[in-house]
Amino acid sequence: MIRSKATLLVLIGAVSYGVLSTIVKFAYAAGFNPAAVSGGQFFFGWLLLLLLTLSTRNFKLSPALAFRLMLVGTSSGATGYLYYQSLQTVSASVAIILLFQFTWIGVLIESLLSRRRPERIHLVAALFLIMGALLASQALASYIDVRGTLFGLGAALSFSIFLRASGKAANHLPVIQKSFYLMTGGLLFVMAMYPPATFLTAENFSNGLLLYAIPLGLFALILPPLLFAAGAPHLSPASVSLLGAAELPTAIVCSVLILQEVLTPLQWFGILLILFGIYLPIHRASTKTAAST
Repeated sequence: MIRSKATLLVLIGAVSYGVLSTIVKFAYAAGFNPAAVSGGQFFFGWLLLLLLTLSTRNFKLSPALAFRLMLVGTSSGATGYLYYQSLQTVSASVAIILLFQFTWIGVLIESLLSRRRPERIHLVAALFLIMGALLASQALASYIDVRGTLFGLGAALSFSIFLRASGKAANHLPVIQKSFYLMTGGLLFVMAMYPPATFLTAENFSNGLLLYAIPLGLFALILPPLLFAAGAPHLSPASVSLLGAAELPTAIVCSVLILQEVLTPLQWFGILLILFGIYLPIHRASTKTAAST
């Protein structure tokens, strides 16, 4: 695969994640609650994955491995649950900024598990990310929604856990089959929080739940893993990380242009700090790679 095509695939995958908060805000405005939105996304996304899985070659999976993947997948369900709870009380632009704190939380988790101090560049990047989040989320203003902020940071933590655990589990499996078992675990978590009877109702269907649930399932559970799996092997890890960061500006642009959210100059400055914090370790890694070749 040529590099330009691989770059486009990864970029589309990142942008897919970025549009989620806007769709959720529209669903809330249409009168749907988090149970309908989160439950509908995972249920119909899981059905689409099931159809894709059944259409592929049948790879046998041991019960132990299937259980392990589903256990890892519960953190994906937790991420969706917490993130959509956050979107109830904070703006889409603030919610994505809170979620993006997974970048430094992941570094902290890796440091604790490996019992090694993070590299200096990662500490500096984390400082920029935290400072940027404080400014961009208006945490220094006179009012901040504590509930929404805690849910957003909780989503960042669970997403960090999901990224680390899923990246180390059953990488020999085809991406569709692996995604199916991961999302089965996510669906089970969401159904534990929201029993199917709370969102699979005649009222929700008559009010147009599928108009939001299917796009959410497609952009959250189907497109990103498939596109990343297709494009990422043909790019450097630094390039994939940089392209993956497109999720943040996509969500910000959608919130401003589509949802008409207004950001202050201080918030824009905070967003620039976050992007710079993301860029620092990526630039360092690419420089090391170039020097070693």
